[in-house]
Amino acid sequence: MDFSIDMASKEEEQSLEDNEIVELKGTSIISNKQSREKSGVLYLGETHDVDDDMYYSSDNEEIWCPPPGPSYFGKTPVFDEISELYVSGEDEKKPDDINERSSGSEEFKEEEDTVDKLFNFMRRKFNPSFSSFIWKCLLFWYLFPTNYEFYMDDIIHLWIAQGYIHIPFTQLKTMEDIGILWFEEFGRLQVIKLSHIDSSTGRLRYKLNPTFVHKLQGRPNENNHYYRLDDVNAYISESTLHASLRDTIDLITLKDLYQATKLYTLLILHEQGSRLDQIPRDLFLKLPSLRALDLSHTCITELPNSIGNLEDLRYLNLSGTLITTLPESLCDLYQMQTLKLRGCLKLLRLPKGMSKLINLRHLDVDVSCLLVSMPPRFGDLAELQTLPAFFVGKENGCHITELKNMVNLRGTFRILRLENVSGSKEAKEAALHQKKYLDKLEYHWTELQDGLDLLENLQPHTQVQELQIVGYAGAKFPSWIGNPIFSILTAITIHDCRNCQVLPRLGKLPSLKTLCISNMIAVKAIDSQFCGRDTVSGVRDFVRFIGKKSASDTSVAFRTLENLTLKSLLSLEEWNGIKELDFPHLEKLNISDCPKLTALPKISLLNNLKKLEISFCPSLKSLPNEGLPTSLQHLVITDCPVLKDRCHKDKGEDWIRVVHIPDIWTDYQHISQAQPSPTTGLVPLPSQSLKSITTPMLSTSNVDNSKDASNDLMFKPHGDPSENPNDDQEKNSTGTTAPSKRKRFFFLSNFILNPFKSFTLKGTTTPSNPFHFPYKTLLSATNGFDLNNKIGSGGFGSVYKGILKENGKVIAVKKLSQSSNQRTREFVNKATLLTRVQHKNVVRLLGYCIDGTTRLLVYEYLSRQGLDMYLFNSHGREALQWKRRYDVIVGLARGLHYLHEQSHVCIIHRNIRVSNILFDEMWTPKIAGVGTHLDTSIVGTIGYIAPEYAIHGRLSTKADVYSFGIVVLEVISGQRFSTFNMDRDGGSLLEWVSYEYVLPSNLLRVNINLFLFFFRHCT
Repeated sequence: MDFSIDMASKEEEQSLEDNEIVELKGTSIISNKQSREKSGVLYLGETHDVDDDMYYSSDNEEIWCPPPGPSYFGKTPVFDEISELYVSGEDEKKPDDINERSSGSEEFKEEEDTVDKLFNFMRRKFNPSFSSFIWKCLLFWYLFPTNYEFYMDDIIHLWIAQGYIHIPFTQLKTMEDIGILWFEEFGRLQVIKLSHIDSSTGRLRYKLNPTFVHKLQGRPNENNHYYRLDDVNAYISESTLHASLRDTIDLITLKDLYQATKLYTLLILHEQGSRLDQIPRDLFLKLPSLRALDLSHTCITELPNSIGNLEDLRYLNLSGTLITTLPESLCDLYQMQTLKLRGCLKLLRLPKGMSKLINLRHLDVDVSCLLVSMPPRFGDLAELQTLPAFFVGKENGCHITELKNMVNLRGTFRILRLENVSGSKEAKEAALHQKKYLDKLEYHWTELQDGLDLLENLQPHTQVQELQIVGYAGAKFPSWIGNPIFSILTAITIHDCRNCQVLPRLGKLPSLKTLCISNMIAVKAIDSQFCGRDTVSGVRDFVRFIGKKSASDTSVAFRTLENLTLKSLLSLEEWNGIKELDFPHLEKLNISDCPKLTALPKISLLNNLKKLEISFCPSLKSLPNEGLPTSLQHLVITDCPVLKDRCHKDKGEDWIRVVHIPDIWTDYQHISQAQPSPTTGLVPLPSQSLKSITTPMLSTSNVDNSKDASNDLMFKPHGDPSENPNDDQEKNSTGTTAPSKRKRFFFLSNFILNPFKSFTLKGTTTPSNPFHFPYKTLLSATNGFDLNNKIGSGGFGSVYKGILKENGKVIAVKKLSQSSNQRTREFVNKATLLTRVQHKNVVRLLGYCIDGTTRLLVYEYLSRQGLDMYLFNSHGREALQWKRRYDVIVGLARGLHYLHEQSHVCIIHRNIRVSNILFDEMWTPKIAGVGTHLDTSIVGTIGYIAPEYAIHGRLSTKADVYSFGIVVLEVISGQRFSTFNMDRDGGSLLEWVSYEYVLPSNLLRVNINLFLFFFRHCT
């Protein structure tokens, strides 16, 4: 996000410090105290009273603001580097080494105050006249403990309520826009960090950087203006202006605030187990200066009428409370800017006099509350920007016409109870086509009503990005819904429109990416009208076929659609109308609960389709005669009994049409096309019998390295002349005879149906191979494998950090031990194959190198240490809170699932252990060591290796699952398997867990918080 804020001159800045009048973009900032009492400052056409805390006042918020100048960047390297980037305008560049150092505490080791450096950096970045505001925003973070999570909009609205964000009236951006800019800048400077995404709302939650909190400790309290309950050095006094408490406090502690008569901010921060269920009746009488009050997620059920005494209150957060009504005295708070009621599920009504809150900018009302109508004259709130839900009232309630003057609405906007709209004229007066800032618009009916004329007159602005229609009972859709003038409309959801027999014409929308149509029980057929064409278009199709028009042509339907879902179309019998070049970018197609659908359209024309899900369609008899597209990677068939039998592996009539698909599921069971090798962890392609495409199937008891050809993994185009089509049987590498006709048939059908999957990966060590790194390049990158660059070692070799000279990319080079007896071609082919393994939870293999007997593997570089260094280290263990441990387990499971089930070949790791789990900068767990075990010997670590593999050499994916279980036990207990110390008899961790499982009462010795966490996340 790029905002242009002009830099003020040095003279303007100095005059501000000298308490003189300064002209900023036509705005007079009067800093003389006597004049301030009688004057206002004009911003964005609004008049705001100038309050004392905007200036350096002796009787109010007297804080020291560091003088300007580059010297306050100090000598700390990270801030020097960041400042150079931002001052030069290269805001988006964030070198890895800067990020790496910023994540820890090294940048705060210098004696110079880092808080001052942050302030001066932002002061140089933005308009210097904002100095006092930026400084106060910086100190405001003190109110939040390290582990407290917050939303961006809450912080910005608090800043605005305190008067920390002001912009000149000629500035086109809003105060909220400037707040976003400042918030993102704090993020870039590592003051705040992303915590997680709220699963229920999809909103981002943030936390403070613990090191910054530590450095900020004590700074705001030089004059005791800030108080935080968990700060032992802080105390409440008459001069306290901002305070944050925990919601576990009692009324006695809350009454301690009475002496802070000038208090501006009171935040009751949410914790599990809130005990605050009421507010003292006289609290708001004792704190008349409050500007921001946060009571969210407390157990209060009502607000005292005395809240009307808070004439300066601008921010009130009651989210997640049990409030049912709000007192009418709330409507006397004319300065109110933000009222948050999200999650107030018992809210019955809003105060009747809310129309008096003409400065209200944000009213966050939950769509799931019990409101039946908005209050009268709601349209007077013309400054409203945030209004997630608008409830249309009946005859005596709030009409939809009240929306006419609300032109500043933005974000997501839902109109509920549309059945209460009297007619099309009333709908037209709502002027939705003028709401140009709305990103997402939803129409909701709760009762069946035709409403075609109504919906026709509720056309949104052409810049809307998402559209949702729910419960519409008309027989057809309005004419505007598929109009190409909606040039940036990317997502449409149509649900429960029961009387519509024909789907709307949506095929010509130029930017549509996601389309979900569900519970339309009257639709019997989908034809070319859905694509935006006339039913008869033979001549046009013929012309297009002859002319070979591209996918960018306007005649192509759904040219940008990526995801299509058709669900619960109970009357749908047929679907046709798909033509050549339609849906050129469709990647996912989900057809669910269409019990009368007898045939699928020409899915083979969907050349980019990656995933096809078909469920609860019992009338489907077969796949299309044309087959499935060669691009298809995932096929899921659920509760379609006939179709399931036809797709049965080897036996089904449609098996030849799906054999090329790597990942197939039928009725929750995975169909594996090949079985893994017992020792190498690789799975052969269906052409195992062909010499040109063979995967080693060596057992540990009969390895024969004299036959190099048996270990080749050479991919060649089908029809290669080196093949011998007359061979009925061929020996595999174990010496057993395998039938080859069937396998050759599957192999050929695979390439016929999917010719683009046949390619050549020749085992070459020449630079022409994109996966081959010249030895000199790696030697230079690691400074001759200097010991100072050594970052790890193990049984298979040592790992070195390297930097490629040509592009500066950081890599990890594993120099394998020379004990392997694997032949060169086998090593090259397997390494090249493994470079195709790409998953966010697997360390990526970039390539390899062979120089004589020296063999090296090149991996992506991860800056953080392995899981063992955090799990078994007293200092590192602090970084592994339960949420992160849970993420480690889930990430490891996903990585293994990919290697076993979703990769182009099944890969068995054989050495899963905590030291082979690494973290990237964002703490994403990644499985390391994939490709290290390219030889055929039995490998593994004592304690992690599965018994059947260690004793009998029988290897399957279960071996990795066993190792995964051991890692899970170590992650949960924090105990190392090899040095377990909780068993007096000296047994292993596994034995101890087995014993505790037999005696459940002993499980109480394990931290109860762990079980609560895993119960919430894993059940």
